[in-house]
Amino acid sequence: MAEMPAGSNALIALVQRVRSTFKLPSSAQSNCGLLSLKWYLILLVVGTLLPVGAFAGAVVVGLSQQQQGVAERRMLREARNLASTVEREFSNTTRTLQALAASEDLDEGDLESFYNDTKRVTATQSTWLTVLLLSPDGRQLLNSKQPLGALLPSVNEPASLAKLVTTRQPIVGNLSRGQAGENFAFPVRVPVIQNGSLRYALTAVITPEALATVVEGQQPVEGEWTRTIVDGQGVVVTRTLNPQRFVGQRGTPPFLERINAASEGVYPDRTLEGVEVYVAFSRIGNTPWTAAVTVPVDDIQGSARRAMGLVVGSGLALLLLSGTGAFLLSRQLSRSIASAAQAAEALANNEYPQVRSQSIKELVLLGRSLELTANLLAQRDRERTEHLHQAQTAKEEAEHANRIKDEFLAVLSHELRTPLNPILGWASLLRSGTLTPEKTAFALETIERNAKLQTQLIEDLLDVTRIMQGKVRLTLAPVNLVGIVAAALETVRLTAEAKSIDIQTVYEPHLGPVLGDSTRLQQVVWNLLSNAVKFTEKGGQVRVTVSQVGAEAQVQVSDTGKGIHPGFLPHVFDYFRQEDGTTTRKFGGLGLGLAIVQNLVEQHGGTVTAASPGEGQGATFTVRLPLQQ
Repeated sequence: MAEMPAGSNALIALVQRVRSTFKLPSSAQSNCGLLSLKWYLILLVVGTLLPVGAFAGAVVVGLSQQQQGVAERRMLREARNLASTVEREFSNTTRTLQALAASEDLDEGDLESFYNDTKRVTATQSTWLTVLLLSPDGRQLLNSKQPLGALLPSVNEPASLAKLVTTRQPIVGNLSRGQAGENFAFPVRVPVIQNGSLRYALTAVITPEALATVVEGQQPVEGEWTRTIVDGQGVVVTRTLNPQRFVGQRGTPPFLERINAASEGVYPDRTLEGVEVYVAFSRIGNTPWTAAVTVPVDDIQGSARRAMGLVVGSGLALLLLSGTGAFLLSRQLSRSIASAAQAAEALANNEYPQVRSQSIKELVLLGRSLELTANLLAQRDRERTEHLHQAQTAKEEAEHANRIKDEFLAVLSHELRTPLNPILGWASLLRSGTLTPEKTAFALETIERNAKLQTQLIEDLLDVTRIMQGKVRLTLAPVNLVGIVAAALETVRLTAEAKSIDIQTVYEPHLGPVLGDSTRLQQVVWNLLSNAVKFTEKGGQVRVTVSQVGAEAQVQVSDTGKGIHPGFLPHVFDYFRQEDGTTTRKFGGLGLGLAIVQNLVEQHGGTVTAASPGEGQGATFTVRLPLQQ
């Protein structure tokens, strides 16, 4: 018997426990697995195809709606064009009537001459049937088709005349029959104003046939059924399809409701012939008339219906085909399940399983193993990434520290050499004995000044060393801050006067004492004043304020100097940090003064802050120390 792999005992025990619990033969277990797998595959195929079919249906519906929207917008555009064409015809008629109304013959009351003018103008207008001259009360005074002086009937469409009398504006009337039962016509009326009062109403009578020539001259839209013009009461004035049958009839109730509710729109309706169509309508200018374009529903929705039928049919065919494939695939997988069952039997009999294909149980175990492996790998990868990040951060910090150290050493050597050079130079000249008494005094003064400067640099280094080692000891006693500030001012006053810097002081009277080391506090104020004088140009100003803020004493040093860059402001109190750390910088120093200030102030239980609006705008340093209670 072959040697069992490590870790197989638990799997053997699990298989034996299942067999003893359900007491099923191997073949029964295999058949149960086959049946479940078959239906599982069929459901899987159905569940996969149904969302795809639904998505395809949604896409088709969306595209169909988009195409329908494009068609509706095209119809509405055509309805607007038709309305614009009819409006232009009305406008031309109105302008011609207004020009005729301005006739001098009519103004002078010469109706005979005006009658001849109307006959001449009517002959030039292809859409006009006749021209009428009406009095405001509705009497016909002149008809270009009737002889002058003939007995004429009263106005045929009085509603538009009454509106013209009220508004004194041109108006297009509604369609109506002649009083003698003649054909349909509609009026276009303009007022004739003389001496500020309405004298006449000049009317052009137009037949639907004449307006039909204007409508039929338009280019039809694709799939168009008919074009219709209706008057203000919804009565058909002209129609491209069966005009002799429907002119004079009112539109369908839905159409009348729509045109009364909105000036334009697109909606589905049924025509007077009973055909299902989409109707696009648009109001004609400022008139109550409406232009409409209709297209059959099949021309709008037919392609969408055909596409939906194609998608549904294709989906059903694919579903049938995929279900058949799933059934055949389940038969193939059943052999794998049988092989897995045999492997489980062999494992239960403590034999080495000959697994030809993976069983369901093995797939589950494999999935769990892979999941565990993936989790472990992900955890290892996260740990590795975190370690790399930490190493990178440590490397960057070390490189940054090395850069600061190199910069500090370069600055330190430069600053220590700077006072030595004049000391050595003047010492050599003194040794030669060739200097005059004046030059000798100047040399000694220079040597003394540079020696004091070097002593101050060394004192700063020693202070920083004591601070880092925690060896700074303070001798605390009640201290008057005003006296401390005054003493520090005396040490920098000569330097300030040499640069013509104006130092202003503001002291609050009766300021209580603080508990501190007078020498160290004077060192704090001197450092702040020295920086203010150093970084302030000639003619600048330094302001020192000593005041009480709450339970604290405040010393504030402000200058009008070079200021502090916003990016360097958070590091202004760091050790060995200077905004310009090169050896060719304009201002000297080791960059330790402010770090010493912060440490000494904090040892006194106080705080120090720096503020600056920006470069070239000065800086303000504020020290706060607790007052002695």
